[in-house]
Amino acid sequence: MWAARVGAATALLLVGSCAAVPGTSSRLRLSRDTFVVPAAVLRVVWSRPLVQRVPLLAYKLQEFASAAVDGNGRIFIGSSAKVFYALHPRDGSVLWSHRLTGAISSEPLYLPAGTVGPEALVLVGDDDGALTALVADRGAVRWTYRVHGTIRARPSYCEGLVLFTSSEGRLYAVDARSGAWRWQYEREAPESFGIRGTSGPICSGGRVFAGFPDGYLVALGVTTGEALWTRQLSGESTRFADVDSTPALHAGTLYATSYAAGVYALDAKDGSTRWRYELEGAGPLALDAAAGRLYVSAAKVGIHCLDTEGHLLWRQALAKQGELSEPTVWGRYVLLSAAAGGSYLADAATGELLQHFNPGQGITGRPVAAGQRVYVLSNTGVFFALSTG
Repeated sequence: MWAARVGAATALLLVGSCAAVPGTSSRLRLSRDTFVVPAAVLRVVWSRPLVQRVPLLAYKLQEFASAAVDGNGRIFIGSSAKVFYALHPRDGSVLWSHRLTGAISSEPLYLPAGTVGPEALVLVGDDDGALTALVADRGAVRWTYRVHGTIRARPSYCEGLVLFTSSEGRLYAVDARSGAWRWQYEREAPESFGIRGTSGPICSGGRVFAGFPDGYLVALGVTTGEALWTRQLSGESTRFADVDSTPALHAGTLYATSYAAGVYALDAKDGSTRWRYELEGAGPLALDAAAGRLYVSAAKVGIHCLDTEGHLLWRQALAKQGELSEPTVWGRYVLLSAAAGGSYLADAATGELLQHFNPGQGITGRPVAAGQRVYVLSNTGVFFALSTG
């Protein structure tokens, strides 16, 4: 059982018993909350503390980082302790470590050997505004590029460039081999309140797509950074207008969320709306193109599953669980972290919650799945490897 190594408190799980609601589509499933013993899908196989000194009087502990995994199973992960690690998948032993100047709240990007040279690279951004490219086999620094603001979202690689965003509402393109500046795009930061988070860029067909704190989603030319189209997604809202989720693209349709206005499906060519689903507090999303499903986190109302035509298939409330992570699709399951509640594993087709893992103080960073393993960093700074069986 997943909870076996972390105490009896995690042996209970809030599960949604799904049933159709009169007057709605027969495809729609809603949850009824009950407590049951979790299904034994995952178990803890090892753990490693990454933060040695946890403040005893801290009001709210949070670790925002997520991991990256290479083709050999090596794990790359950082934390608020400002140290970035490469760990062995067998037992979490340290292969190498590198100290950065800022806390790490982001997910790194792994580039296999041959992508930008003979050696594999891993790129990680920190809260001090530094994007660092490290040689994946030994941790040597290839280059560092510094910006204002924090780097919270995963970088992207496209046509020899590394693309990344900062919390100040800027998108940068730097040379993947040298870290030299190529271009940048910025929007005026709003004066109103915003939500913590940053949209990461995605790239396809010579275009870069990214969201910004002022509520705009933008398409840019990858070689020049020239704006091809801009689209305001926040409606008439002047507060919490953020487009903080990294968009997803499939078959010419761009999926994105606005905290103020909900979920959008846009034509990637010109940004015109194909459909919109109203969802209060819409946040990070994940697309399972093969299954035709879109999973969207919304802290106030839980996780929603839509089909790619914008119809609600199911929703699962996670009441008072705090900030919700980007969902992770893992075969027949979907994984999600909640800042107050820990990590949840649900049936991807029905939304039924099957398993819950909370080692104490919750989990904020996105769960990362690779093969039969799932990796999460707890808010107390302990990194866990979980496995099927």
